[in-house]
Amino acid sequence: MKKGIIFDMDGTIVDSLPYHYKAWKIFFKENKVENFSEKLKDYKGGGTLDLLTTVLGNNFSKKELKSMVDDKEIIFRDIYKDNVIPIEGFIQMLESIKSQKILVGLASNAIRKNVKMILNELKIYNDFNSIICGDEVDNGKPNPEMFNKTVKRFKLDKKDCLIFEDSIEGLQGAVNSGIDAIGVKSSSSDKILKSAGAKGTIKNYVNINFKLKKIGLSFQ
Repeated sequence: MKKGIIFDMDGTIVDSLPYHYKAWKIFFKENKVENFSEKLKDYKGGGTLDLLTTVLGNNFSKKELKSMVDDKEIIFRDIYKDNVIPIEGFIQMLESIKSQKILVGLASNAIRKNVKMILNELKIYNDFNSIICGDEVDNGKPNPEMFNKTVKRFKLDKKDCLIFEDSIEGLQGAVNSGIDAIGVKSSSSDKILKSAGAKGTIKNYVNINFKLKKIGLSFQ
């Protein structure tokens, strides 16, 4: 039986990527940046500083880029706030694992302001035993830092934990941490997620125990 579950957020709890994409388009248009469409085509969330550097080159300092990222995230929160919907079955799954006294953590490359807004909109912010955000660690995914810190907070062995992730970087971080992970197919295929290290994949959390038992994992 798993004693601790760690979730990513964007693409794992909520399908927010289309709103991040839209926020980038608004940001670039407001700042009169042209020819950014190709750069956004393969955007999978996270890595905002890297994305800006790719689009804008080395014409700005890290401090200036950070300020631009903050502006983009304000746009994201404004357009997404009233549209936050959990991935199907997630709330029921969360209630189930909480009722079994399983510890629940969130480890996201997103900044705390985004995490707080989204979880508050879903009314689940206080349901997590641990929340670690991208602006609170030295190294984001695929570095395993936030996963390792979460397990340390749980005071559990890694073998007793399970991660749910939708991104390649997140799954690589799980592998680097040595924790089993399930891939969520919100933005990548079954093949891509398994190649990145997922033990199995799901489209949503409906009948999640049944789905996990099919690949030799379960909460019970």
